[in-house]
Amino acid sequence: METPALYPAGPEQVPADLTKPRGSYQRQAWLAMAGLMLFMLGYIALGVCFAVITFNGVVHLQDWGFDLLRLTITICAGLLTLFIGKSLFAVRKSGDPQGIEITEQDQPQLFAFIYRLADEIGAPRPHRVFLTPEVNAAVFYDLSLLNLIFPSKKNLIIGLGLVNVLTLGELKAVLAHEFGHFAQRSMLVGRWVYIAQQIIGHMLATRDWLDNLVRGLGRTDLRIAWLGWLLSLIIWSIRAVVDTMFRLVIMAERALSREMEFNADLVAVSVTGSDALINALHKLQAADQAWQTALNVAQTEAGSGKRLSDLFNAQKITMEAMRKVLDDPQYGVPAPVDNPENAASHRVFTESMARPPQMWATHPANRDREDNAKARYIAADIDPRSAWEIFAEPDVLRAQISSSFYNAEKQDELEAVAEDDAVMKHFSHSSLDPQYRGNYLNRDVMRNFSSLAELLESGSIQATAVQSLSKVYPLELKEQLAAARSLESEISTLKALQDGDLKPSGGVIRHRGEELQKADIPEILEQLSLERAELTKVLKEHDASCHRAHLQAAAELGRGWEAYLHGLLSLLHSCEHLAAVVRNEQALLGNTWAVITADGQIGFFEKRRMLNVARAVQDCMTEVSAALFNMQLTDKLVEALGVENWQEQNPQLGLPDVDKKNWNEWCPAAYERMGGIAALLEHMSGLLLEDIIVTERYLAQSVQQPEAVDNTLQAPKAGGLAGYYPVLLPGSEHQLQRKLDLWNRFQLAHGVMPSLARLLVAGAIVGGTIYGGLLTA
Repeated sequence: METPALYPAGPEQVPADLTKPRGSYQRQAWLAMAGLMLFMLGYIALGVCFAVITFNGVVHLQDWGFDLLRLTITICAGLLTLFIGKSLFAVRKSGDPQGIEITEQDQPQLFAFIYRLADEIGAPRPHRVFLTPEVNAAVFYDLSLLNLIFPSKKNLIIGLGLVNVLTLGELKAVLAHEFGHFAQRSMLVGRWVYIAQQIIGHMLATRDWLDNLVRGLGRTDLRIAWLGWLLSLIIWSIRAVVDTMFRLVIMAERALSREMEFNADLVAVSVTGSDALINALHKLQAADQAWQTALNVAQTEAGSGKRLSDLFNAQKITMEAMRKVLDDPQYGVPAPVDNPENAASHRVFTESMARPPQMWATHPANRDREDNAKARYIAADIDPRSAWEIFAEPDVLRAQISSSFYNAEKQDELEAVAEDDAVMKHFSHSSLDPQYRGNYLNRDVMRNFSSLAELLESGSIQATAVQSLSKVYPLELKEQLAAARSLESEISTLKALQDGDLKPSGGVIRHRGEELQKADIPEILEQLSLERAELTKVLKEHDASCHRAHLQAAAELGRGWEAYLHGLLSLLHSCEHLAAVVRNEQALLGNTWAVITADGQIGFFEKRRMLNVARAVQDCMTEVSAALFNMQLTDKLVEALGVENWQEQNPQLGLPDVDKKNWNEWCPAAYERMGGIAALLEHMSGLLLEDIIVTERYLAQSVQQPEAVDNTLQAPKAGGLAGYYPVLLPGSEHQLQRKLDLWNRFQLAHGVMPSLARLLVAGAIVGGTIYGGLLTA
């Protein structure tokens, strides 16, 4: 097939001014450029001041001989000049994209496609092209100040996980968007601002040999160490002043970035129409979730000595399976236009209640991007052919990328397994059966019960097991579960709006068809909490009735089934709660560590706080360890876990007591081990839930359709956990620190007042240093 036939046709009529930057873009670009110019002038002026002090000091020492004070000032000023000047000549390397680099000889059709697209929209052709497994496409390049004059060569990343779900027309739209950032001459200002912003950000964040030298001076003999302390204070002050100035620049640049995204979208619209890019955006989330699931399946199979030859096929199969599990045929598929005459008003994305604050969001919300792309609707057919058609030997590429996930030395030892079998085995869990109305989908069914005794005292059963079982998993259960998920989403979104983590779409908070003020949120949250409590009560009643009905069936059946099911429920309750307890303690440990290390320095009181938390965590983990030791696992669970003796092999924290000497090493080690323990408990919960569902299905059939099952089957040996173990009901988790204390907020400039205070202190130190140096000189 000839290359032109592989290149999707563009729209027939495109307005000449479609990609012309809007007035808002021009304003933001000039504001951002003005801010950057002022910043650069201030930064260079600061370096010049220290250079003048250094030069005057050297001249004075040559003319008047040795002077310790002047020598010290000259050395300090020289190092500070070097500190400022070196950043101006730093080069930010783009890094290794961790993919396969291809050439035109390797993929002639792909390169012909890319070159034709770049030429069509007036963008530079990519210098190098890499193929990666991710669901992504991006342009990357090295950056230095020279790139403000001479453009850097652009490299293109094409993620095959994205190619795998797109049509040829959609891939053209995605690549056109990436090239669109560099296509228009009218976007030169924005491009210059972007490059300058990236360079300056790198300058501020980089820590190199000079920082190490200054820190090293501070650790030497006291007679020299004071010089390192002084330099450290001045360098901190310079960075604080520069950082504050740069934050103002960032605010303007963020707004410009949003405009650049809108403009790049319109570049894609100009060559593919208004629908192709939006359809591709809609596929991204499902494609990414399916890719991660495919990787999880591959990892599970590798643990069993098997490998998948084509992870991209597994991704496709996963998306199909998810449509069935979620009972959503539109999962990962853009909703079709019902009437071609309504194409301009048709929307794939819905309006969200909230989104990240605009000044900090470089990418607009998907609905905003769709509105922008369809503001002047450009009709065009989307080429439905697979995006793989422009790749030479795609099967070889897919196999090559897939094999990179396995250890090259051990890959031959793994048995190849069909992707269909592996993925469907992942989705074959009984809990995903539609007859359960989604009751066990991503839900801890025992967390709402404080004990197994509470479950057995809740709910209700009928006179016989057959009558009781006829009441479980009713049709309305699916709606109740959907309502519960919706309530959780509403509550979390409103809390984020209240805390300022999210900003309302369009500046207006819309909730259930009404507009709210921020002051109304606490009252609404209280109402939603009452609704959630009522709905939780209903679901708890159903869960209790469901399990009691099956216990009733087990009692009627006999042969040890009641004890076996009771033991399974006991183990599931303990595993779900113990996993929640460990995750809760791990979150507290991690949160405290993050808070006390936020500014890079740990004081006396912070050490004491960390030590107290670590000791409390260790005490809690001691209780968890005792509970794990006392568990009596079923033979089926022991076999699934691959252990021989649970009492000897159950996971323990296994660390010495935390104290003042070892806490710095103990905390990271404990955090990691707690993650492993929690993961095992969560895995055990999944295995137990599967066994419970299979067992309850057998019990239900035994009393409802006794002729369909073996009624002589004896129950396996029962397991369980007797005695005390810690539990954690939803809502009882630790209240983690969301804001830093005053000193850390001052150090990191979190908030208006801390930022202003830091600027004043740092400005005074820098100004005093320059004034003193010039005065002495």
